[in-house]
Amino acid sequence: MTKRLLLVAGGTGGHIWPAISFGQWIGRNRPDSSVSYICGKRSLELEIYRSAGIEPQQLQIEGSPFSGYGLDKFKRTYDQIPAVRRSVSLIRSTAPDGVLLFGGYISFPVLLACKMLRTPVAVHEQNAYAGKVTRLASKMGTEIFSGWRECLPLPSSKFTRIGVPVREFAKVPPKDAWNELGLPGELPDGPKVLVFSGSLGSTHIKDLAMELSFEKEFTGWTFIIPAVSEKAEKINDNVFILPKVWKTELLYSLADVAVVRGGGSTLTEVSVLGIPSLVIPWGDAADNHQYYNAVSFSSENRSILWDEKRSREDFAKSLLRLYDTKLDKNNNEREKQYNSAGRICEDLWLALSSCF
Repeated sequence: MTKRLLLVAGGTGGHIWPAISFGQWIGRNRPDSSVSYICGKRSLELEIYRSAGIEPQQLQIEGSPFSGYGLDKFKRTYDQIPAVRRSVSLIRSTAPDGVLLFGGYISFPVLLACKMLRTPVAVHEQNAYAGKVTRLASKMGTEIFSGWRECLPLPSSKFTRIGVPVREFAKVPPKDAWNELGLPGELPDGPKVLVFSGSLGSTHIKDLAMELSFEKEFTGWTFIIPAVSEKAEKINDNVFILPKVWKTELLYSLADVAVVRGGGSTLTEVSVLGIPSLVIPWGDAADNHQYYNAVSFSSENRSILWDEKRSREDFAKSLLRLYDTKLDKNNNEREKQYNSAGRICEDLWLALSSCF
């Protein structure tokens, strides 16, 4: 079945990577179908798309009309008018069979344009607490697909659980991953902790890992912290920092355990790969959605939900407990993923085929 799909995602990697992952799956598995993309004007958005070899169409907006204050909120609201017009123009020119919105501020004008043109539209929500556009779309009778078993505050009758589309990673031998990342020296022995600070960055998480690396219990551990430097370098005996790494499979190939924020995309990646994870939700996330993601994730995976207001000593104990779950063979045998990366995309494709 040939389909033309328009995927709409912007803001942060948490919205964009699921759209890219789904689009790439379509390219590999449904080559007779075509995919195009729309994003906003933030430089990070283009950087992410271009890292995947994609040149999206852009709407000249930045930020949600549902947030902000004073003049900033007024400007965001006013900018929706040309954004809706541009969305109408893009939908007419691409003539998609359907439009899939991946949430975030960029989805609002496209949702309105779809309703005006009566173009089939659906929403994929990556978070366990639905964003404002998703909630509005649900009230307008739009089909909602959720990444989690919950999509609060929507009742279960108003959404279908699919999972979050993520990239299909092919793990490589750790030594090869270490060398390709350009990390200095030989691959160290002992446990390796991958420390993600989120697509917007967090110096607090980086600092926690740095402090922990000096503790006696962790001198034999290696901490790998990407997206915090200009180049790969060793900053003390067991801490290595990296610039942004787009080939994330190299990082995951090194990880015995991971420290992550509560973004839906990252949580699904570590879930699919079976990496035990310490989840630190970002407290300033809209509607506290990272906390709800973390709760849902922790109920189905080897995970510890951790509040960054707690002590460094508690952080250390949590990491040690988490590593114990990796060593527990019985725990590993019991581990069951809700869905594999490819299956999630296939399920989403089948769900869309029934409504577009």
